[in-house]
Order: sequence, then C-alpha cells, then structure tokens
Amino acid sequence: MKIRLDHLRVDVLDMDVAEKFYREALGFERVVRFEVPDGVIQQMGPGGSPPGVELTQKEGLVPAPSETEHICFQVDDVVAWVERVRAAGYPIEREPFKIGDEGLAFVKDPDGHLIEFNDFNGR
Repeated sequence: MKIRLDHLRVDVLDMDVAEKFYREALGFERVVRFEVPDGVIQQMGPGGSPPGVELTQKEGLVPAPSETEHICFQVDDVVAWVERVRAAGYPIEREPFKIGDEGLAFVKDPDGHLIEFNDFNGR
C-alpha cells in the first residue's frame, strides 16, 4: 500500500490573480484545470506536477484563511525564495529566521493563505 500527498485545496476569490501569484512567486505551473458550473478548479505544482495546490474559485465562495494553519514548502534557500517573492511584488509576512538549524520564512498569497518556506536543515 502507498500514500502520498497530491494537493491541498486553497479557496481563491480571483483565479487569474491566484494563478499569477503561484506562477510568478513560486514557479508553479498548471497541472489541470476544470471549468465547473459554478466556478473553476485548477491544480498547480512545481514543474506542472503534484504535489501542489488546488485553487478553487466558486460562485459565492469567500476565502477564509486561517491565522495559524499554513502550507509549507521545502526549499533549498529560504532567503533566495523570500527575495523571489519580494521581486515579484508580493509582501513578506515574516522575514527569514531560524528555529534550531532550520531556516523559515512566511509569505501570504493574494487571498491571505499563509505559506511557509523551510530549508529543513538538520532533519
């Protein structure tokens, strides 16, 4: 038996704005896109493959991001990723810092979903 993460759903208000963020800031590409009767569901991931995020825009759906829950991506260089996001014109929620040997930083997508970058050094 096998199990692996494929995607996490992220509710968005504007698909074009969300897609632009995940493409420009994170370098994600489209995996698949479905036009549904009341909206759009689009999966995006690194290199156009899972695991990634499933952006969901539906009529009447208002994103309700958590202040504590977040999506974490393992990165090779936290500072470089923060600078990439900043250069793309997006705000940084928390500048790079350390917990033990791990480097971390947080950004928010246009709908306010918290995203962690972590280098996982020491694990």
